[in-house]
Amino acid sequence: MATLFASWAWGFTLNRVSLFAAALLFGILVSTLLTLVVIPVLYYAANWRRFPPAPGD
Repeated sequence: MATLFASWAWGFTLNRVSLFAAALLFGILVSTLLTLVVIPVLYYAANWRRFPPAPGD
């Protein structure tokens, strides 16, 4: 009850809380997807020529 009263006293509405939650969710989702894509790309780019080409190639 104290939480509901405090949020009412500071003027938070369900719409504002839902909007913040959605923005936070999309931010975390985009950050995670970027991390999952960028790390392998950088790893493969750094190790693309890990071994020298075979003689005669």
